[in-house]
Amino acid sequence: MIKSKYFKVIITIIIFILVFVICLLINWNWIFARAGFYPDRSQGVSVSFIDVGKADAIFITCDDYNILIDAGEDYKADRVSSYLKRYNTEKLDLLVATHPDNDHIGGMSSIINDFEVKKFWQSEINENVISQTYSYKNMISSLQNKNITTEYKKSGDTYILGDLTFTVLSPSKEYEDTNNSSLIIRLDYFGTSFLFTGDAETEAEQDLINNYQNNLQADVLKVSHHGSNNGSSYEFLQLVSPKYAVISVGDNTVNLPSKACIERLESNNIEILRTDLHGTVTISAKNDGEIKVHTEK
Repeated sequence: MIKSKYFKVIITIIIFILVFVICLLINWNWIFARAGFYPDRSQGVSVSFIDVGKADAIFITCDDYNILIDAGEDYKADRVSSYLKRYNTEKLDLLVATHPDNDHIGGMSSIINDFEVKKFWQSEINENVISQTYSYKNMISSLQNKNITTEYKKSGDTYILGDLTFTVLSPSKEYEDTNNSSLIIRLDYFGTSFLFTGDAETEAEQDLINNYQNNLQADVLKVSHHGSNNGSSYEFLQLVSPKYAVISVGDNTVNLPSKACIERLESNNIEILRTDLHGTVTISAKNDGEIKVHTEK
C-alpha cells in the first residue's frame, strides 16, 4: 500500500516535469500567431507600430533582420523592450532615432543597453536646435558606453539588408526645428513600400514634394507628427497615395489626431489605423505583394 502511494507520487512528479519541459520547448509565439493573438512574422516583412501612446516606436523584421525606428517615451521603454523580446530579439541590425524629441528617443537609452545594436542612425541637427534633455543625454551616454558609432543620414542615402531597401528622403537641408529635421525613410520590399515620416511638418513635407514629386508613392504611410494638422497635406497624400495610414497616438490626447488630418485621409479613401483605437498595428507583406493587417485591440 505504501509502495503504491510512493509510486503514484513519483509518477505525478515525472508527469509534472514532462509538462513543464514541453511548455518551455513550445514556440508560444507561433501558437499565438496561428490563433490570431500575435501577428505572424514568419514570412516576408512585418512592420509593427507599437502602441506607446503619443510617441513612435516601429519594429521591423524580415528573415533574421531586426530594425527599430524610434523608441517612445522613457517611461514606456519596458513596453518596447518587452515587445521585441516577445519575438526573441537579441540584436538590432539598425536602430534609428528620427529626431531628438522625448516621445521618439525617450526609451532609446534602455534599448541600446538591452540589445546588441549594429548600426545607429540619426539626423544631423544643429546643436543650437537640439534640446539637451535628460533623454538625449542618456542616449548619447549609452551609445558611447557601448562604443556605437552614430551615422548621420540625409536625403539620398540608402542601405540594403537582405531583401529590404531603406532610402532616406529627408532632410535635404538644415532646418530650424527638430520636427522638420526628422529622418524620413522609405522602406521597399519587393513591390511593397512603407513611408516613415517622423514628425515632419509643412516645410519638410513641401521640400519632399518638390524633390520627389511622383516618386513618393507608398502602400503604407506612417502619418507624421501623430496626425497633427501641420502635416499630411492634401497634395502630399495624393502623391503618396497609400492604401493604409497609421497614426501613433494616445488615448485622450488633446486635439490629436486633428479633425482636418482625418478628413484629408478619408477624402483620399485611405484606410486609417490608430494605436489608440487598435493597439499595436502590424502590417505584413509577402514577396508576392500580399499585405495583411493585424491589430491587438
